[in-house]
Amino acid sequence: MRHVSERVSPVSRAVGDIEGIDARAGLRLLAGLVDEVVWLDHCPAVSASFQPPPAWLRHEPVSAWQPLPEPPPGLRPCPPDPRRVCVSFAPEHGDNARTWARTHGYRLLAPDAGVTAWAADKISATRLFAEAGVPVPPFLVIPATDREPAEAYWSGRWPRAVAQRAENNLIGRGTVLVDGPSGLQACLDAWPDEPVKLSRFAPGISLTVTACAGPDRTVVSAVSHQLVGLPELAASWGAHCGNQLVGPDDLPEELYGQARAAAYRVGEVLRGRGFRGAFGLDLVEEDGRLRAVEVNPRFQTVVSLVHAAEGAAGLLPTLGLHVLSFLLPALPPPAARQLPPGVRHSQLVVHARTDTVVRRLPPTGRYRRDDRAVSGPLHGPPVVSRTAGDEALWWAVARSGPVAAGQELALVQFPGPVAALQPRPRLLPGASAWIAGLVPDEEAQGLRPEKGDGDRHTEDEDAEADRSAEEEPPPLLRMNEQAMREAGRHAVDLVIARMTTHGPRPPCHAPSPGALRAALDETLPEHGTRDLPGLLDHVTERALAEATRLDHPRCFAFVPSTGNFPAVLADALASAYLSVPGAWLVGAGPTQIELTTLRWLKTFLGLPDGHGGLFVSGGSTANLTCLAVARDHLLDGPQPHARLYCSSQAHPSVAQAAHLLGLTREQLTVLPPDDDLRLDAGALAERIGRDRRAGLRPFAVVATLGTTGTGAVDPIDRVADVCREESLWLHVDGAHGAAVAGTPRGHHLRGALGRADSLSIDPHKWLFQPYEIGCVLLRRPELLPETFGVTRHALDQAYLRPAHPAAPGREEVNLSDHGPQQSRGLRALKLWLSLKTFGAGAFRRAVEQGVDLAEHAAGLVEAHPELELVTPPGLAILTFRYRPRNAPPTWDADAAQAHISRRVCADGGAILLTTTVREATVLRMCTINPTSTRADVAYVLDLVTRYGREAWHV
Repeated sequence: MRHVSERVSPVSRAVGDIEGIDARAGLRLLAGLVDEVVWLDHCPAVSASFQPPPAWLRHEPVSAWQPLPEPPPGLRPCPPDPRRVCVSFAPEHGDNARTWARTHGYRLLAPDAGVTAWAADKISATRLFAEAGVPVPPFLVIPATDREPAEAYWSGRWPRAVAQRAENNLIGRGTVLVDGPSGLQACLDAWPDEPVKLSRFAPGISLTVTACAGPDRTVVSAVSHQLVGLPELAASWGAHCGNQLVGPDDLPEELYGQARAAAYRVGEVLRGRGFRGAFGLDLVEEDGRLRAVEVNPRFQTVVSLVHAAEGAAGLLPTLGLHVLSFLLPALPPPAARQLPPGVRHSQLVVHARTDTVVRRLPPTGRYRRDDRAVSGPLHGPPVVSRTAGDEALWWAVARSGPVAAGQELALVQFPGPVAALQPRPRLLPGASAWIAGLVPDEEAQGLRPEKGDGDRHTEDEDAEADRSAEEEPPPLLRMNEQAMREAGRHAVDLVIARMTTHGPRPPCHAPSPGALRAALDETLPEHGTRDLPGLLDHVTERALAEATRLDHPRCFAFVPSTGNFPAVLADALASAYLSVPGAWLVGAGPTQIELTTLRWLKTFLGLPDGHGGLFVSGGSTANLTCLAVARDHLLDGPQPHARLYCSSQAHPSVAQAAHLLGLTREQLTVLPPDDDLRLDAGALAERIGRDRRAGLRPFAVVATLGTTGTGAVDPIDRVADVCREESLWLHVDGAHGAAVAGTPRGHHLRGALGRADSLSIDPHKWLFQPYEIGCVLLRRPELLPETFGVTRHALDQAYLRPAHPAAPGREEVNLSDHGPQQSRGLRALKLWLSLKTFGAGAFRRAVEQGVDLAEHAAGLVEAHPELELVTPPGLAILTFRYRPRNAPPTWDADAAQAHISRRVCADGGAILLTTTVREATVLRMCTINPTSTRADVAYVLDLVTRYGREAWHV
């Protein structure tokens, strides 16, 4: 048996990617047992997906959502006919299905109401899972009465939790994601007099398994990725937003087999209690193990996708299996099949975001999208398995009239995936474009808030109001809400596309200046355009994409920024809110975000509590800021004899900072490195002593934690000893390498960093933030306002002094006095949001992964007979050369390395550049990108070997 390991069952069963009963055998049985099967639901998607359509199957729009139509006068209930049966999507949600069946003389094939209620109850389901031997997230049950405050139930060990009331409902109103006691208390207040289950939030991927409990065995059908609470579609986190089919190869760590085994065990418990028919099991992954979340003892909308998979595998659709489970004493022999390749259909459930009134929705049917336009409905059957790549099926669910927040408006089905296979995904750009085309926005589709009794209008009055609103221009430099939403969605789609696809251009891309001038150098636009999405496309394609892709997994050049999606959103929000962490009066909240993030960064690096600092644009500005403090603190006025020391391996920004601080070239003493390309502490001490004897004034030393060329780490502790003995300022340039101190591997560096007077670090390097964000950290942070505070200057600054100063005792911080900028962007928000989203542990692992990859690359180099390791891996940087065996002394190795670099970059699949080590040209590889893999390293080394041999034979 493949994919599933399970307990021994007395019922023999076949196990495969998907299982059921043979379609032809099942259809013959059904034709002999029934004259008619009626699917009762507000949407015919499930019955329409039963292919090929049997003559005995039809649909009636009967559900818990809409009232039953009044029966004709004098109609009496028909006597039941055993060959006429009906199936309801969710009979436990109301009496409409039973009433319709009784009135029209059909037998309703619904599971036992008692066991259905027991399984659907989110609290009693935990006993079901325990009996089935299926793990669940840790939980506790908060009683309905005599409750204590929320703090009494909140576990400090749980970063987040899920609060659920017992009732299983269709629109996600019983499941809430909470971050702390206040959120939990809101749930308890909203759900009085009923027990609440509080579970630890499991952050992994969500899965749904479709199965059927038959009279003699449980049949496990398809597995799907469950999309929960997509912000684009749902009114709340707990709302179900769709599914997409998955196969064994789509999921990591045997999750597919775990999911199927769990569904079988749950089905056997249900079957033993008398339950019959289709059900769904929702699971969530945590640390490579699936945990059960809830059981849906009924049909689910995903069954329409499951039908497509079953049809492709030659199995009877679940709807037919459900009917046979009620009509037969035992199911026909089992059939196990492999899931055919390419069967990865998906669907989205569009919800109302607020209480609204639906006026019109596109009619149900098949639609086609061309560029940004959606056309339809098209001719042809609404069957997802017959839908082309540029088509989608639209099932209108809501009717005209009031709808509640969270209620389903429509079901949209696609022939392929709509979201990345990851926890809490966002929609792929193509899926977002479909939703925007079919439901552009609430106003365009008439989904307006319901008017009160005193605000009634006729259709003509509403249309006139629409025309007036369109004709009234927005204020200057403003756009109307509809246009902003359209452009915003489009911008987010572009961001997601950029971060999830490599694009058609090679990673190394530097077009000619002439080509860019032709595309972008234009006259000042005096008049604007309404097509902002078009402008976004233009600037993305013609400018932003016309650059080297630093976050490409095979870009091993520089110390690249890789960025992350929450950080991108943070920059957009900070810009929208005009966030200025300068004066407290202007930006109190942004200032506190920066102070909090500074404290987190200190904790990450293991620095003492007394340290403080400031976020700046990058490492260059950080070095300048720190050295300006050192100059002001240690030098009294102009000092032509002052001396600043560093290694020749220091970053060029050190020389730039010295120049901007008024130091001449002679005043920056550049020392040759030791044999390991580090600052030589002995040579430093000797030079400082010689300069003092010559009447010079040493005042500061710059040590580097991670040189740009080779990743070398200066001996910071020994340099700190020299600075202490000589009363000099020690600045550590950790722009790249300081992040390693946040990992177990770099823990030994923490003590040395704590001895430095100042430290610079660039989160847009090894903390994976977008540009720009650097950071200054000082052992004595009070020196920052002493250096940069505006009150030290004899200028009129009255406008900077607020008319209402801070009240006594309020510790307000004005960060504009801590650095060279008055107006400052909220750079800290991107790091704050990234840490909150992923957690510090993910950043630690990402840093260590880069170090591991560099060590792996070095091992490959050393094992290769034609490659030579020049400098060992230091902070995810290594250098090496191509050197063929038996190369004569006259072979131009430097030219060969340059040739290899040019050819690798021109090849289009990777970027590998050169540097100089001990006056020799070498190839340099930096592996900090967390998306880079060992396969990427091997790929590049293969290119090096290929083009090295090419140079060798030239």
